Amino acid sequence: MRRFQPIRDWTPGYINTCPHHLDILVRCTACGVTREFQRDKLSMAMRHALITEIEERLKCSACGAKSGKLLFGSYIGDD
Repeated sequence: MRRFQPIRDWTPGYINTCPHHLDILVRCTACGVTREFQRDKLSMAMRHALITEIEERLKCSACGAKSGKLLFGSYIGDD
């Protein structure tokens, strides 16, 4: 079974400095929903933004809260 292994207490600062081999998930701290984050869908203005600036703008599609947290890591296990 494939599962996501986050890198603890790590943030690259700016989204453009995050290595492309890392996977990014978004977790809503209000309701717990987790989804994959697609950095290629960011607007051009946000492609060089601080992680904290991006997190402030994330809105949960399940509960509507603006409490998203970006998690950086990799999937491990079987595909």
